[in-house]
Amino acid sequence: MSELSCRIEQLNGCIYCSELSERAPVFHDRLEAGRLLGSFIKQVLGPNSVDVVFGLAAGGVPVAFEVSRATGACLDIIVVKKITFPWTTEAGFGAVAIDGSFEYDEKIAHDYLGYDYEAVKALVDSVRKYVFERTLRLRGDALYPRLEKQRVLLVDDGIATGYTMVVGVKFLRRLGAEQVVAAAPTASVDGAMRVSRVADQVVVLNLRGGAYYAVADAYVEWHDVCDDEVMGYLEKAVREGIACTWVSR
Repeated sequence: MSELSCRIEQLNGCIYCSELSERAPVFHDRLEAGRLLGSFIKQVLGPNSVDVVFGLAAGGVPVAFEVSRATGACLDIIVVKKITFPWTTEAGFGAVAIDGSFEYDEKIAHDYLGYDYEAVKALVDSVRKYVFERTLRLRGDALYPRLEKQRVLLVDDGIATGYTMVVGVKFLRRLGAEQVVAAAPTASVDGAMRVSRVADQVVVLNLRGGAYYAVADAYVEWHDVCDDEVMGYLEKAVREGIACTWVSR
């Protein structure tokens, strides 16, 4: 898909592209999705409406790289990790940020998995350690600047349950961001609605309802983004002059 033609629709706090919604696949890969999302964001928010683009590692970073290019906003990343089910690393019922803040589905944790709060907190502490170490590895620094007066865009490759994005949005708010917009090429209706309760806006191209949703279905080419790939995009952003000045890569 080389050009974007969208009729803009809105569902509660989520803005989406009517022509690209309720179908899959839509995008060749994350880079194409990022280019199209960047174009849509400029159409929806207007030019010069974003100061900083944060990509959610790992899958959101290639998308955010292209969004940064399209909008002219500088690029940085954040790591937020899912609290996963015992039998899979793919699906989660919550998420944790580097500062230890977290969100989780209490009904699933307590009623389905049989976890009390202390069991959940033990999982959170373990995940937080992982997030801290991975942030150091990918970014070179675990400290983030204050974001007062900054209009921030948080980008992922998709929004499924929405917990990862919710935790990321709240983390950026605690850094003082004036505005936080959540954006992704694809999202489930339920996930987008969850994120819309904490973000100033949610912007997606491919919005899908129904009982079954998978981010990967929106893409023809899908792979797990490795850490070397993430660091490669940050290094490329530095070379192109689009990395935020505080990024040490």
